[in-house]
Amino acid sequence: MASSPEKSSTAQELKEQGNQLFLCRKYQEAATCYSKTINRNPSVAVYYTNRTLSLADCKHALELDPHSVKAHFFLCQCHLELENYNEAIGNLQRAYNLAKEQRLNFGDDIPSALRVAKKKRWNSIEEKRINQENKLHAYLTKLILAEKERTSGTYVPEVELCFSP
Repeated sequence: MASSPEKSSTAQELKEQGNQLFLCRKYQEAATCYSKTINRNPSVAVYYTNRTLSLADCKHALELDPHSVKAHFFLCQCHLELENYNEAIGNLQRAYNLAKEQRLNFGDDIPSALRVAKKKRWNSIEEKRINQENKLHAYLTKLILAEKERTSGTYVPEVELCFSP
């Protein structure tokens, strides 16, 4: 579905206006501009990656242009916010590979974001491991105390013997 040149130039002007608002840190107004741009010309992936307010925008941009480095990068950011670390890392690796294939230079942006995503994933895994270890320690302490009191002859209320890591 091709749009008329007039529609495209209007959409382009709205995109530029959105970019200026974004640079002025007027994010809500920029998002509104980008939404108007998308309404004028919904078949341009870049317009969705400019708005990228949601996972849906990023996915739609990738449907329109599966080789969009920017869309993969922003999809990663969405996944990071949702704590979907494996998905985020996968999108960043895809963005990195596409940037190399397309000979695009993003400096250290993508590798840096990849390091951050991997660190967040590791921190999340480590936090879960520590919580499991603490639960196990508390459970074993209860068992030891119950056994100690049982062998010393004093009554101890029954200890709950279910542990779920």
